[in-house]
Amino acid sequence: MSLDHVLDRPVSQRAAHAILDEIPYAVMMGVLAEENPGTHEPLRFVMHASELHMGNPTLPAMHGGALSGFMELASAVHLLSFMETAKYPKLIDFSIDYLRAARLQTVYAVCELMREGRNLTAVQVKAWQEDPARPVAIGRAQFLCSDR
Repeated sequence: MSLDHVLDRPVSQRAAHAILDEIPYAVMMGVLAEENPGTHEPLRFVMHASELHMGNPTLPAMHGGALSGFMELASAVHLLSFMETAKYPKLIDFSIDYLRAARLQTVYAVCELMREGRNLTAVQVKAWQEDPARPVAIGRAQFLCSDR
């Protein structure tokens, strides 16, 4: 699988779901993208719960690594969906604040481009389960986006 045929398209024709379909990790984890009409975030990412995401079976809770991986992937795909770049951005840093236990159920995420510089781009991602006002985690990603 290759992202090249998706990234060669103009930004207006890049669909997040087409990008996700070409990333094996996204397919394995069950990450989906959907339009988010009526909000200021044009794109919402979804990861439906599966046994693959199990962290603590006694609660049951989602594994922090599964949640972090989902959020990191969402930030990269968000960036690819809206930026004029022909290659996958290189992740420089990803930090996450876990705010509460994420139950083993569907998790949603929205991303916001915080800063776009010549070389570095900052993206913030918020993940929640039942109520967007009660996020389970907030993450910040820094990407190297120069063509050098």
